[in-house]
Amino acid sequence: MIISGRYIKDAPYIPARVVVGQHEGVVWFLADCGAARTVIFDRTLDDLRIASSLMEPMEGRLVGIGGSVRGFLLRNTQMMFLSDRGEFQITFDLAATKHDLEQLPPDEALRLSKLPSVLGRDIINQFEFCCDYEAGTVSLKKRK
Repeated sequence: MIISGRYIKDAPYIPARVVVGQHEGVVWFLADCGAARTVIFDRTLDDLRIASSLMEPMEGRLVGIGGSVRGFLLRNTQMMFLSDRGEFQITFDLAATKHDLEQLPPDEALRLSKLPSVLGRDIINQFEFCCDYEAGTVSLKKRK
């Protein structure tokens, strides 16, 4: 089974249909082998119109290149990937971040509002991850 993605600018992305409660939409996730877990960021939360009431505070904080931020869990999130053999579904507790952008300097708020959601090792490590920048191909291949 092969799930195909593509390069957007110079980075590998994989699309997935994400369902959180009654909210649903296609999200292009930046494939990030440096990220321990898959996380959706502010812009994605806004695009999917996910209410704060669906976000359960996480213990501890999420740490990344942008620093440390309060994390949330979206329980029983479904991610559906389109593959060459049909749809492949994963159900798990998806991490999310929601910054208080109004409390930040405008340049920092703008930078954070543009961060893409990331597909981390919690998902990537279930597959063989292949990317070829020159060919423009990105894929996740399910191990047999």
